[in-house]
Amino acid sequence: MKRVPAAGLVFLTVLCIFSFSRCKRDTPEEVVHRWKESTVEYYLNPAANDLTEITVRETFQRWDDATHFTFVYKGRNRAGIRKDGRSTVSFMLKWPEEVPMKIAYCWNWYDRRGNIVESDIIFNMAMAGFTTTRTNKPGFYYIEGVLAHEIGHMIGLDHIEAEDSLMKPFSPVEESYNKGFIDPATLTAYRVLYP
Repeated sequence: MKRVPAAGLVFLTVLCIFSFSRCKRDTPEEVVHRWKESTVEYYLNPAANDLTEITVRETFQRWDDATHFTFVYKGRNRAGIRKDGRSTVSFMLKWPEEVPMKIAYCWNWYDRRGNIVESDIIFNMAMAGFTTTRTNKPGFYYIEGVLAHEIGHMIGLDHIEAEDSLMKPFSPVEESYNKGFIDPATLTAYRVLYP
């Protein structure tokens, strides 16, 4: 067994204390997760049809109009959740095993300071049907409402316990988060996160 000089032990002890403190300080409860940049590029999966593309672009535009963000549509990208430097909206027939079973889900990636650097939004087509305000199919979720809710998570918002909020935890199919209307409570939460 090799002996470590006393100076080396002091260095290792200091290093361990610093590492532990850093991990403790960076817990999710203590870090504010938000985008550092105000321009966010996004993509859509290749299999989505033209009407879905129009609807997705219009929904991002609502957030663009209501906030300091500029959302820029960049075209098509592979489907799913994968850290590849491209925030992508995907409509999935096969749901990823590592993701909780939901109608839609937003997965964010962060840098060491807690800034959001990439975000993928997936829709669960195996679990639910989706419509738009143009097609209006009964019993289907509105893409505008579900996507507007997930964009809220994409920019770092949590759920809001208010019946009329876009960011409430659950919305029935008939309502689908009020078809994407960005309400005052949601905008207030946004302004707190991005003062």
